[in-house]
Amino acid sequence: MSLSHAVPDESSAGHEVPNISRLLEMLGRLTDPRSPQGKRHELVFTLACAVVAVLAGACNYRQLASQVGDFPQSLLATLGGRWSWFGCRYGWPSEATLRRVCQRVDAGELDLLIGSWLFERAHRDVDGLLVIALDGKVLRGAWTDDNDQVTLFSAMIHGVGVTVAQILVPEGTNEITQVDTLLAGIGEVPPSTRVIVTVDAAHTQRATASHVCAERGFDYIMTIKGNQPTLQKKVADRCRPLVTTAPAHIVEERAHGRINRWSTWTTDATGVDFPHAAQLGCIRRDEFALDGTALSKEFALIITSSPAEHTSPADLHTHVRQHWGIENKSHYVRDTTWREDHHQAWVGNGPHTMAALRNLALGLFRLNGLHKIKEATEAICRDRDRALPLLAT
Repeated sequence: MSLSHAVPDESSAGHEVPNISRLLEMLGRLTDPRSPQGKRHELVFTLACAVVAVLAGACNYRQLASQVGDFPQSLLATLGGRWSWFGCRYGWPSEATLRRVCQRVDAGELDLLIGSWLFERAHRDVDGLLVIALDGKVLRGAWTDDNDQVTLFSAMIHGVGVTVAQILVPEGTNEITQVDTLLAGIGEVPPSTRVIVTVDAAHTQRATASHVCAERGFDYIMTIKGNQPTLQKKVADRCRPLVTTAPAHIVEERAHGRINRWSTWTTDATGVDFPHAAQLGCIRRDEFALDGTALSKEFALIITSSPAEHTSPADLHTHVRQHWGIENKSHYVRDTTWREDHHQAWVGNGPHTMAALRNLALGLFRLNGLHKIKEATEAICRDRDRALPLLAT
């Protein structure tokens, strides 16, 4: 037995333990697929242990078990562990138990519970406007039972960087067909809140635009590229005269040894045949060396259902740039901190379940103002009790 499993001494008594009952209640709503016979640990306790282990940086089943095996007795008790009168200690789930649970639970149900729980806490900081980015991610090291790659499609709130919905893209299809399913998993939005959905060019589809506006009552911001050649030509013809005039909005930043300047023009969408289109936009990105030498120039064509009185050129620029936060704040962090693409899992729902737990851990960090994620996991790894205030979010 690890020394960390010794019963806590008197010096730790009297410290107020954060109330993590709301998180445990959420995890407790997940259906337990296991038979009651021979079950040593409750599902909610096993999942709570896995969450703390992921917060401490665990990347795979073996690391989950190693982290849980080093939990102090006080933490196991707080998470709901069962006391063993024979061993005179709280028990903890083994690697086999953690692996079986991750592989057998309904990962879609877990994702829905986690997303709704995070959404309830994340959207409280949004004042009247909620902007959500949609994007897919392939788990490169994971495979399905039919040897197909596992693709997850997720929704993240701009700014705070919290993933509030995620689904598994069914085999034989792609994420383009799953927008309605993904948006259906987002929690209830207050009537006073405007919602804008941002997508990349792959999702610039008439069906997607109609669903977002007509069925959900949201607005969209879409990037136009060559997969929609007719629309691209029409919007380019409308925007071409604009770039000869002064931009409506300019942002200049210096970073990484160069200067970037973004210039934004907007106009109405009159004459453009696309569902619910209200505005067109053109964003030009100029890159300069520090001495002012021009290095590159690129244009982005934008179409949105949000009218000018609601979305200004400055707003359009912000929303388009922050859309890629789902890559930088979610996908990239999951790959670098938790080595998600290196997790070679293929049995059952394991890959999807682990991705859901990473989203929960990342959301807990973000909601508590922790943005140096790797450093935060290392701090919790040194003292697992540091995870408790996060669980009480």
